Amino acid sequence: MKAVVISLPRARTRRERIAQRFAELNLPFDFMDAIDSSELTEADMEAQIDTRYRRRWGLRPLTPAEHACWRSHVRAIGYASAGPDPMTAIFEDDAVLRPELPVVLSALQDCPERFDLVSLARRNRKTLIAAHPLAKTDRSMGRVRYTEYGAYGYVITKEAASYLASRMRQMRQPVDMELMHFLVHRLNLYFLDEPVIEHDDDTPSHLTPGRTVVLTDWEKPRLRQAAWRLQMGLRKRVMFRHLIRGKIR
Repeated sequence: MKAVVISLPRARTRRERIAQRFAELNLPFDFMDAIDSSELTEADMEAQIDTRYRRRWGLRPLTPAEHACWRSHVRAIGYASAGPDPMTAIFEDDAVLRPELPVVLSALQDCPERFDLVSLARRNRKTLIAAHPLAKTDRSMGRVRYTEYGAYGYVITKEAASYLASRMRQMRQPVDMELMHFLVHRLNLYFLDEPVIEHDDDTPSHLTPGRTVVLTDWEKPRLRQAAWRLQMGLRKRVMFRHLIRGKIR
C-alpha cells in the first residue's frame, strides 16, 4: 500500500519528525507538497469555494488555512486515483504514528470486507456499530454514529479516490467534514475501534495564519443555519441505516 504524507516544503522540522516515525516503523512513504495558505489570494478562494452554497445555508466564512488544507487533500486524493495502487494511505505531517500502524495497514490491504474509506484516527471513543475484526490484529473496524472529525490519517481505495476527485470541484465544507461525514460524500466509511494514529496537538501548525473572511458583509442568518442543521440531522439518521448495510452510494 502506498503511503503519502501531506506537508509544506518549508516545514522542515515537521518533515524530519514524521520521516523518523515512518523509518522507525519501517514503512516507506512519499512526501506530497501541501498548498501554502500564505500564497492563496482572495481570487483563488472565491473561484474554488462554493460561496453560493455557504451563503444559502448561512454557514460561516472559510479561512485560507481551511482552503489550503482542503486543496492539499484534494491533491493527494487525485494522486491516489491516478496511481497504480488499489488503495493509498494519506497522512498529514503532524500525525503521531502508533506501533500497530504497519500491521493494520497490511490487514486493510487484505481485508475481505469491502470499504471505500477507513479513518486511522478517532476522537469519539464510543463503541463501534456493526464492527468487523481485522485479521492478525487486535483491531476492529466499524461505524461511528454519526459523525467524526480529523482527516490526519486515512486509507482510501482507488475507486473511492476517483469518485472524490471528480466530486470535490469546489469546496463546501472543511476537509474533515468532506471526508469523515458519510452523509456528505456517501462513501462506505469505516473507523477503527482504537486509532493507530493521533494528532500532535503540541506541534505548531504551519497552516493557520490569521483568519480572513471570504464571504464579505456576512452575518449570522440563524434561521438558515437552523434549517441546515435540521436537514443534515435528518439526512444522517436516514442514511446511517443504508451505511450499515453498505448501500450508501
